[in-house]
Amino acid sequence: MKIIILGSGDVSLELAKYLVDAGHAVTIADTASEKLAEIANRIDLRVVVGNPASPETLRKAGAKNTELLVATTSDDETNITACSVAHFLFKTTRTIARLRAHDYLEERNNLFGKDGIPIDHIIATEDEVTKIIKAKVDFPGINAYGAFCNGSLVVVSTKVTAEGKLCGKLVADFNKFDAADAVVLAIYRKDENGREKYLTKMENEVFVEGDEVFYCCIKENIKHHLRAFRALPVSKRYITIAGGTHIADYMARTLSENYRIKLIEADPQRAKRTAINLHSSSVQVFNADPTDMDFILEENLDKTDLYISATPSDETNIMSSLIMRRMHNVETAAIIKSEGYLQLSDNERSEIGTVILPKESIISAMLTSIRQEGVESVSLFRQGKAEAIEFILEGSKSSSKIIGKKFSDLNLPKGVTLGLVKRERKFVRIDDSFVFEPKDHLIAFLDDHTQMRKLVKMFRPDSFWIPSWL
Repeated sequence: MKIIILGSGDVSLELAKYLVDAGHAVTIADTASEKLAEIANRIDLRVVVGNPASPETLRKAGAKNTELLVATTSDDETNITACSVAHFLFKTTRTIARLRAHDYLEERNNLFGKDGIPIDHIIATEDEVTKIIKAKVDFPGINAYGAFCNGSLVVVSTKVTAEGKLCGKLVADFNKFDAADAVVLAIYRKDENGREKYLTKMENEVFVEGDEVFYCCIKENIKHHLRAFRALPVSKRYITIAGGTHIADYMARTLSENYRIKLIEADPQRAKRTAINLHSSSVQVFNADPTDMDFILEENLDKTDLYISATPSDETNIMSSLIMRRMHNVETAAIIKSEGYLQLSDNERSEIGTVILPKESIISAMLTSIRQEGVESVSLFRQGKAEAIEFILEGSKSSSKIIGKKFSDLNLPKGVTLGLVKRERKFVRIDDSFVFEPKDHLIAFLDDHTQMRKLVKMFRPDSFWIPSWL
């Protein structure tokens, strides 16, 4: 597929690298910068320098013959204009835009689509981050979360603790404990030197305290399976959010439907805007510094069940989270942009419970919106190194390498494990005698996302193949 990506930020580059690895022909277009000049040396793609919304730049980028345009610049108006120009002037088949401004997102159903501004898919940072946060709040104890099959199936990860029923037991015992509605997909374990290892032969292993386990299950049974690996934390009732950003506002409104929420914003103007935006909700808004110890005690924030730091500053998010954890033993989650801070939550002695990278969830949403070659949904994990994919099996026995075959006959790429299958309204666990059928929805976990290209070729029907002479 020929794809144009507008923008050269971190999200644009990670998306471009993924799509190039998947075998697509990618062009990146943006205004001149040092980062843009370096891209072509790092990734096998084409670079065009210029105003990403101008007809001239889009023409140079090949918009006339492209199949998909993804607008991910830092400016909403540029993204909207570029999608419109590509649609009307170059008849670009499909467009995806990342938008941040709340007023656009609030009116998205009236503004965009078939009868409005021609953008096929809108990716909103606040939506994607809130989904992850809400999952972590609703299911205490999970580290990562991805939803598939319209939300009916999930892939989650958690750490094994000594209190877990299966700690010290064989991985095979998970099947006995949980019957047929869950599958262990991957286990990551640290050695005595702190180096992490992906276990390739899980069936011969036992669960060890500290293991990170990924498993696939029916959404309604997440907590049941969590108990097999760890003691469940106390459910949250009181949540404090620091930050008056659009992400924080949206998160506060969404969570306030089930939890008691306090939101803190240090800037008076942003605090006022947030209070107006959330006036119809039950959220309490305060104009205060989230690191002010007197304020924390005065408003009983030291008694909160969960503290979420979502200000625009990574440093503020880290510092305020550390204060809440170190001084008041409050569970914390920090939303950050820089991957350099990930190590702060990557060991048992960490004083920050969870570090969340919006980039990972945004790219997952974009890849899901692209939807091609039988891929229905994608979730990236472990800073984009691993992923889970939902495939829908198309074709027939004569046109597919999978349909009509037994699982035992498959030669899956290295580091690939299969989860549950949704067949019509049933969820089926795969064993050696399992036979794949048309329209099966299948969840696959890849330890190394670069194996995705091999896996897609394996699962797509022959009719999707492109002859080499084209």
